[in-house]
Formats: sequence, C-alpha cells, structure tokens
Amino acid sequence: MSLWRKPNKKWMLGVPIGGILAFVIGVGAVMSFHVGMEYTNSNAFCYRCHIGMDTIVEEYQQSSHFKNAKGVVAATCSDCHVPREFLAKLELKIRATADIYHKLMGDITLENFEDEHRPRLAEAVTAEYVSNKSKQCRYCHSIERMDFEKQSRTVARRHEMMESRNQSCIDCHAGIAHKLPTQD
Repeated sequence: MSLWRKPNKKWMLGVPIGGILAFVIGVGAVMSFHVGMEYTNSNAFCYRCHIGMDTIVEEYQQSSHFKNAKGVVAATCSDCHVPREFLAKLELKIRATADIYHKLMGDITLENFEDEHRPRLAEAVTAEYVSNKSKQCRYCHSIERMDFEKQSRTVARRHEMMESRNQSCIDCHAGIAHKLPTQD
C-alpha cells in the first residue's frame, strides 16, 4: 500500500492535511517561544521596568560591564541574571513573573523599591551566586584564562586560591555592577 495513493474515503484526506497543519502550528509555536525568550533576555525588556523606577539601570550603565575603556559591551542584564541552561532559565523566568505581576499591579513602585524590594532581590541574587559559585560570572571570567602576571600579587593569589577556599566571585566583587542596598 502506497502512502501517497488517493484515499478511498474523503475523510482520509484530512489526515495529511491535519499533519501538515499541526507541523506548521508547532513550528510557529516554537519560533514564537524562542523569540519571546530572546526578547525577555534583552536589556530593552529589563529597562521597561527598571529605567525610571530605580537606580539599577543607571548603576549598570556606569559599571565596567557596560562602559569601559576598550568600548567592549562586557555583559547584558541577562548575562548576569539569567542562567544559560534551558530548564534553569525557564524556571527563573517563571519565578520572575511574580515581580512583573506586582510591578503591573502597583505593589512595586519607585517609592518603595529601594527600601522594600531591592534588599530582598539583592539577597536572593547574592544567595544564588554564592550557592552556584558565581556561575554567571564564570561564563565570561574564567580563572584558567586569567593572566596572573598582569594582576597584583594579592589579587592573583586570591584568584588562584578561590577554589580551595570555597569562594565565589561575589565574595570579593559584590556591588560591581549595582550598588549594594543600604543596610539600616
């Protein structure tokens, strides 16, 4: 029996058409999902809530991760705040919808962000960086590729001893792209 033979019954014609339609819808859904994931990883997306609401964007734009002597854009918001692994990225984006919801509902505002929400968010990011040994930093900053000869003796020794001391990048470099929340 040939697959491409004209079907005996008219309803059988719907099987290949349905399969093609399902394939087209599936490809469209996957493409939409991918575009959505890429857009939510863009600085433009992050800025929609943070610019004008707090000082996060301004601090980042003054850091060496955005502006430096060589003109290299070293890191975007998602480079530091979104894991690269698919399931971890998806989990983070699902958790982040709570903050987006509270921003849209007016619970997170310019007036209460610095005092109420920034410390909570900074604590969560710090805990994540400590627990995963600053994995997001290490996507770009590799101890193995550091030229210790170009670092001061103290800094080179600290970098060389990080692993044996069970340290993470944030232990020394906290506040490198954003100021640390004020402690009352």
